[in-house]
Amino acid sequence: MGCMAFSHGYGKIPEEKYSIEAIRNAYDHGCTFFDTAEVYSPNLSGIGYNERIVGKALKDIRSHVVIATKLMLHGFSFGTVYQTIRNHLEGSLDRLQTDYVDVYYLHRMSNVPVEKVAEAMGRLIDDGLIRGWGLSQVDVDVIDRAQKVTPLSAVQNIYSMVERDSEAEIIPYCMDNHIGFVPFSPIASGLLSGKITPQTRFEKNDDVRNWVPQLSRSNIAGNQPIVEMLKSFAEKKDATPAQISLAWMLYKYPNVVPIPGSKNKERIIENLDASKVELTEEEFIALEKSLNGLKVYGHRGLGGF
Repeated sequence: MGCMAFSHGYGKIPEEKYSIEAIRNAYDHGCTFFDTAEVYSPNLSGIGYNERIVGKALKDIRSHVVIATKLMLHGFSFGTVYQTIRNHLEGSLDRLQTDYVDVYYLHRMSNVPVEKVAEAMGRLIDDGLIRGWGLSQVDVDVIDRAQKVTPLSAVQNIYSMVERDSEAEIIPYCMDNHIGFVPFSPIASGLLSGKITPQTRFEKNDDVRNWVPQLSRSNIAGNQPIVEMLKSFAEKKDATPAQISLAWMLYKYPNVVPIPGSKNKERIIENLDASKVELTEEEFIALEKSLNGLKVYGHRGLGGF
């Protein structure tokens, strides 16, 4: 489960109490993997708002869940790359109310060589402060350079039915090297839910959907055949379009763990229930064939936000 929407990216954020209840509801429904980041705060101003919510929600069930968080690295300012990253991590640990993080990602590539980051992450693993580490929004070259220094636990890239760049090289590399692949925005910021139309208006303040290429008015219209195809499959499976889109990637790859995000309690449970949608081989082939025959309008790719 991606927790970003409780503090950033989808307009007005919920009250803290609601957000904590939503996270605990997800856990009660079987979710054990929660993703956050130090920069997830309203309008990306300040540090740690989202981590604090996640920490409060999970502190008394910490040993039963996996927590992933991310750091933004702009050079190094504490003597060494290791000390700089450790300083970021210690701040996250304090906000998350835990003494270790299960997966610690570099949020985006910086001017620090990835080999230096990998070396520092290896030391943090040895320190017992993180159990594994990952990279986000990276290509195979960067992944391979990092992997040779300290083996990766996960790569978190954008991936959905309308953002499939990672299928060519990145997911196969991860499979070959026993690296988990964690798709963010797996429902394409709501496009694949079937609830967004060309008439939909997004909030003006802190709503990334205003800038998602697939969600311009013309591209929403252009992508409707994909949405209608999903609706057709969903009706046959007594599911929702969002659940079908998630079931598709879960069927397709054994190392894929999507992290759909929402600030709505009901939508979170709907997304989690995608794990109950079982596609047959024939259904998957038909779904894949239909998808491959449809044009996607708009593209974010690795350069996306």
